[in-house]
Amino acid sequence: MRGLNASLGATKKNAGQIVDSLTQREIDQLPDRSLAEVLDRLPGVSSDRGFSSSNARTVTIRGFDARYNSMDVDSNVVWNSSRNNRGTQLDVFPAAVINQIDVYKTVLPDQDANSVGGHLTLRTLRAFDGGPGTLIKAQAAYGLYAQDKYPASGGPSLRTDGVAKFTFGPQHQFGMVIGGEFQQHRFYDRYNEVTAYTQIGGDDVVNGDIFHGIFPSKQERAALYGKLESRSEDQYYAFLSASWFNDRLAQSFNRGGTFITATRVTGATGDGGSFERGVGETYFEQYRLNRETLLLGSGLDYRIGDTASVTLRGAHTRYTHDEDLFRSERFQLSGLSGSYDLDQVPPSVSLNAASLAAAGSPASWLQRTGRPAFDQAIPHHDNVYNGSAEINWNGQETARGFGLIGGMFWRRLDRRFDQTTLNYTLATGQSYRLSDVLDPAAGTQQPNGTDPVFIDRAAYIAYITKNGAFTRDDALTTDYRLHEDVLAGHLSGLWTTSYLRLLAGLRVEKTSVDNGSASAVSGTIVPQQRRSDYTNVLPNVQLAVQPLANVKARLSFTETLARPDFADFANGTTVSFNAAGVQIVSGANPKLGPRRSRNYDASIEWYFRGGFLSLGLFRKELSDETFRQVRNSVDANGVLTLIETIPLNTGSARLNGLELSLVKERFDFLPGPLGHLGFSGNYTLLDGQWKVVFTDGARRTVDGLRNQPRWLANLKLTYAQGPFGANIGYRLRGRTFTGSFGATAAQDIWIDAYARLDAQASLRVLPRTTLFAEGRNLTNSEWVEQTGLTARSTATAISQGRSFWFGIKMKI
Repeated sequence: MRGLNASLGATKKNAGQIVDSLTQREIDQLPDRSLAEVLDRLPGVSSDRGFSSSNARTVTIRGFDARYNSMDVDSNVVWNSSRNNRGTQLDVFPAAVINQIDVYKTVLPDQDANSVGGHLTLRTLRAFDGGPGTLIKAQAAYGLYAQDKYPASGGPSLRTDGVAKFTFGPQHQFGMVIGGEFQQHRFYDRYNEVTAYTQIGGDDVVNGDIFHGIFPSKQERAALYGKLESRSEDQYYAFLSASWFNDRLAQSFNRGGTFITATRVTGATGDGGSFERGVGETYFEQYRLNRETLLLGSGLDYRIGDTASVTLRGAHTRYTHDEDLFRSERFQLSGLSGSYDLDQVPPSVSLNAASLAAAGSPASWLQRTGRPAFDQAIPHHDNVYNGSAEINWNGQETARGFGLIGGMFWRRLDRRFDQTTLNYTLATGQSYRLSDVLDPAAGTQQPNGTDPVFIDRAAYIAYITKNGAFTRDDALTTDYRLHEDVLAGHLSGLWTTSYLRLLAGLRVEKTSVDNGSASAVSGTIVPQQRRSDYTNVLPNVQLAVQPLANVKARLSFTETLARPDFADFANGTTVSFNAAGVQIVSGANPKLGPRRSRNYDASIEWYFRGGFLSLGLFRKELSDETFRQVRNSVDANGVLTLIETIPLNTGSARLNGLELSLVKERFDFLPGPLGHLGFSGNYTLLDGQWKVVFTDGARRTVDGLRNQPRWLANLKLTYAQGPFGANIGYRLRGRTFTGSFGATAAQDIWIDAYARLDAQASLRVLPRTTLFAEGRNLTNSEWVEQTGLTARSTATAISQGRSFWFGIKMKI
């Protein structure tokens, strides 16, 4: 079993670049259930929650969110980005499929250049890992969420997974791995928000809704994967693999609260105030997200001489991302008075007695007319093809003297994006009351003007689609068909001795885009077909020095890029003309280029028995950041001919950082039971500065990048003696900028500091059978986003509550 999991210290020390890793052994020690949650334990990596959800979906690496990073599975490109950007959605990969995950903080010339923050490599189990023996592992667990009653009912929370590997053939030269996992989760989030503030007299005064929300979620994840392998020791290794990941999420967003107008607030302070003529509001949204990834991979590593080898990879990914959002119109009740309190999370509203009595009658609440309820379908489908070939002559880690590594890479993305919105509007004079549509399954409900009520969604949808005036928006200027080809070549020269390894190389990438969309020209839809390309030459220098057997120092300079978001270059445009006949264009910019980054890294690592201590420093200088801006064009006579409001590469950013890691697998120098303790911890300090550009060309500096924390920390304590094991993980994160900025700092949105405690205990009851219990979010921590003059006024507060899991593991 030890042979299945490489030592973290050995992986880090032997790598040709700066890397941090986790193996299945470490992953099993805490109750993380997806790759997004697993990665949150590594230095410099922080998870980011999904749309209106408390669950992690993507990750930020060294202050750069998912759109700036790349990923592969078994050295083949993986692709499952959202509709808006290129960031890989990591929550679809269950933790059980991971044999090892590596986060490369510096990339080599043979890795995807779209890696400003870093590059992720997910390695699945191989049949030959740990020797040719057979291995079968399986586990099952039952979950209890503290927030799992109505309206999140509909089935238990559970998960089960299994994997088997074996070899066959006369010399065990063939192998096979098969595995799968299923997860089912039933819970609800408490989701609360203040939709807007106005700054009056030096205080943040509510100027919008104070909503309380109950968001039930029903999520099912399934995965199947298999790999057929062959090898001849010291000659070749080959594989064919197939992986299928399916994630189905059904959410209901139930919101209720009071709309407050700032000019009707009296006695306002930074902590609250009194209001009159407020409006009670309640409504629901129904959200469905279905994501399916099919990855077919292949690879060959072949030795062609004493010091040379060739590596081939090829894969096809088919990804389906279907979203559907139905939003009801709001049921309202006017004339409410009371007070609100911001000095708590979440903010609260207290109505006076008369208003509370009026709010308690569901028949008094009427749906707003003249505005539509809508059903928005947003499907997109991707097919990704990639192939690579590389020759390595005397460039292996154990080589000595001069070596060369060179190769080619090709990737094609075929993307089809479509959006349709169906609108249903009740005309003025039509009355639809809250009492007509309260959900009977929720029991007797009495609205109070501050909390959500549960609406019978099926009944509401049936009524509004029958009685509302229907319109359809096919959003043709948003739809697009895209072919994007990336062709890259790389060449590196290396010099390796017993104590030094120097790599100097280049990667040249040409990106070509063939994009079809549409323009709305004075209200007429006109098809558009656009082509563009750009080429980037990216130098790469990395030096590793080992002055002592247990000490390693690294220096590197690399250039990387981040390709533009799809919404910024692939969508269509809207064209009109002003009174002077000047053409006005707004929308996407098909000529938009990538962001570019210059990266400087240094680290020193000390390895000792059963662990290591490492310190890393880094700086990233980002140029050509994308912001929407007005651009004017004039003719030879200086006459204005064109006004464009489009994304341009006009911004920049810089980030300085420090990473510190300490791992000691066992304190075997301590006496008695203390010798069975183990520890791992890391700390990351990030200092980012983002120079944003507004539409009119004005600029300001924000002290943070998108989803960039100020600092990160992880502490994990383990204990293992005989059949008993226990693990405690504490995750801490400093204030984080969300990337939402305003004209002034008072409109910026930040995530408050966050800390969460998780734990696991296990008992081996039979030689191959272990019982375990896990607790997630034992601190009952909330995710709180803040804004305002002091950046401490609550914008959003969300909590999933605590959860507990009980299960059994078996290994054969």
